Amino acid sequence: MTLSPVWVLSNSQTRLPKITTGFTLIELVAVIVIVATLSLFALPNSGHNDTTIPAHADKFGRVLRHAQALAMSQGRTLVVDIQSTTRYSITDGATSIPIRDLSGNEQLFFFSDGVTLAGKDIAFDSLGRPIDGGNLITKAQAWVLSGTSNTARVSIQPLTGFIAVAL
Repeated sequence: MTLSPVWVLSNSQTRLPKITTGFTLIELVAVIVIVATLSLFALPNSGHNDTTIPAHADKFGRVLRHAQALAMSQGRTLVVDIQSTTRYSITDGATSIPIRDLSGNEQLFFFSDGVTLAGKDIAFDSLGRPIDGGNLITKAQAWVLSGTSNTARVSIQPLTGFIAVAL
């Protein structure tokens, strides 16, 4: 920052001193870039999977609804097969091979960022009702998604198959 007097002529042709002070645009941009770069290293990691738990819970709820809608539109029983704590798929129940959608994509899904799932398989009959072992479920079934410091719960109601996500 520099101070330099500048003499300015007014309308009456008298000289008035004017002091110019401040930072140039280049100096300001350089400081912003340096602060932004340092903040990448100085700020602590905010627990990435704490923000992904709600996203994964919503996605799992959407997959349950999708399987329910597919079972109704195809007129057959479909299963959301929990294959591991980080992997699940939509199958026909006879095999563990994921079914394919109209585009030919396998209905296979994964959890990432350290998110895990606890719960058991659920099937939907041709009317979209949740079933277990060929019988309609009689009580709500739930799945818990866990991360390092956050959990979410996805549940399905008997008879109606209403799916709720609670964070």
